[in-house]
Amino acid sequence: MVERLVTIARFAYSADPVSEAELARIKLESEGIGCFLAGKNFAGVYWLASLADRGVKLQVRESDAERAKEVLGRREKVEIDESEYGDSAAEAEEVRCPRCGSEDVKYEKFSRKVFYLGIAFLRFPVPFPRKKHRCNNCGEVWK
Repeated sequence: MVERLVTIARFAYSADPVSEAELARIKLESEGIGCFLAGKNFAGVYWLASLADRGVKLQVRESDAERAKEVLGRREKVEIDESEYGDSAAEAEEVRCPRCGSEDVKYEKFSRKVFYLGIAFLRFPVPFPRKKHRCNNCGEVWK
């Protein structure tokens, strides 16, 4: 016997591939609840008229409806261990100019000269690696 699909949530269409509707669908599927986004294609093609069709509807089997509502209602706290990822903002604060001691330092990945010369002569930028620090205060350049 085929079970009916029940709409448990409605979402306004968003062109973002990771929209609220997609996140809800992914959350339910990660819990083992089969679901379907009705009206997603219509909303993608006729985005102005999607609200007239009441947006994108998240549908599940009638027997899974209560459990799906419970899963969507849960708020999960995720903690990220920042020590294993390099924090570029923290690293930029630690860098000081060796000449004047200023913290106003910029890290340059590519050579500006080669970049602009490429635009002038070749009509497209040439990203030539440089990887140096430049002090915005005194102009000192170092590795």
